[in-house]
Amino acid sequence: MRKLVVALAVSLVAQQAHALDERVASKIVRSYSETTACQLEETSYKAFEIQQGDPESNGFGAIYLVHWQGDVGCSGGNGTVTDNFSVVEHRGFTSADPIVVTDYEFPELSLATVTDVSAENGVLRITGLRYGPNDQQHSPSQRVVYRIKFDGTAFVMD
Repeated sequence: MRKLVVALAVSLVAQQAHALDERVASKIVRSYSETTACQLEETSYKAFEIQQGDPESNGFGAIYLVHWQGDVGCSGGNGTVTDNFSVVEHRGFTSADPIVVTDYEFPELSLATVTDVSAENGVLRITGLRYGPNDQQHSPSQRVVYRIKFDGTAFVMD
């Protein structure tokens, strides 16, 4: 009986290790960004559920989009820290850990900086600033709002 209880406890812990939520998605992208970027803004990791996973398969198929800021490729210089979006998905096998996936397309956004990101009913709302014709460097003034939806294969303007 004791072995059965221990086996069930270990099984539950193993399943929870693969469960994907906002916190786990942010942690995965933080590790990913530490290997692909410099000048990371430590407080910028914010995750949004894009697609629910199968609850009977420990969340298999769940997709999260994580917004973060950093200098991808460590280019250095003025203006190289940008807003980035990374996708985390629980794919492959139900026993596999969720991973950062780079094969989804994300629309090109005319943004100098993101001021807010939110998600509701499967639609991502990105608010930010872009440069106007008379703006100086580091002083964008035009407010823009993008609505983006995931269609199952790509992120598209809504």
